[in-house]
Amino acid sequence: MPLFCLSDLHLCERGPRDNFPCNGREERFNNFLNHVESSGGKLLILGDLFDWWLANMGASILAYLPLLDRLDSLGASWVLGNHDNAFWSMVGSPVMIAHPMFRRSCHAFEATIGGRKFAFLHGHETDPYCRDLNPGIGEVTAIISGILEDRNKSPFDRHGHAIEDDFVGTLEKALTLWRTLTFHQSRQLEMVNGVEKYRKEKQADVVVYGHTHQPGFRGDYHFNTGCWARQHDTFVVVNDNGTASVWEWLGDQAIPYFTAL
Repeated sequence: MPLFCLSDLHLCERGPRDNFPCNGREERFNNFLNHVESSGGKLLILGDLFDWWLANMGASILAYLPLLDRLDSLGASWVLGNHDNAFWSMVGSPVMIAHPMFRRSCHAFEATIGGRKFAFLHGHETDPYCRDLNPGIGEVTAIISGILEDRNKSPFDRHGHAIEDDFVGTLEKALTLWRTLTFHQSRQLEMVNGVEKYRKEKQADVVVYGHTHQPGFRGDYHFNTGCWARQHDTFVVVNDNGTASVWEWLGDQAIPYFTAL
């Protein structure tokens, strides 16, 4: 039974801050779920299913209740990320939203598949800008991005670029320049290496995560699911024998995604 791992849908409330219902992505995602179901697979969402840094929590849940019901019908599990960490501290407690998807939410975990130990996490756990529960630099930049998206009346500009990426990307480039000048690793490399360090600390053979929105792999031991909120809709498949691979969903089929991290 294959395990389909994806992350970073960033569901909002179907307003100008919401990337998910744009450009036919919602239909593609439902086609993908049909594929998971027909394959007899299991579904694991590795964080940022919702984006409560940008949208009202209650409004977003109601806006996507049919999707939550569909995910529940597939028995999907959900590792919390930084953008949907509003009930992080309540996981495992009797105080939890009643919908079954919330009851099946969890934190990062490890599991043995095909004789190999896998570590599953969102990825923000190793990111100094996004790992804290209280609002920090990461959340503040997301809020500013949301305001810009409101003014633009869309999460994308007229060239199809994500407003959030343009804003945060400018900050990231400045940070990367500073890191280069001070002989530090780039922001992207810092996040990838941070997750790799996490894998070794957990003594895991393989790590699967999201957060960076950059799908890809290192050898046969390090896999990033990418996201469903930008140009490429990507995911990772873990097979019963312990092998894993990155895929892109194009239209109505899965295509291998060969990009090294």
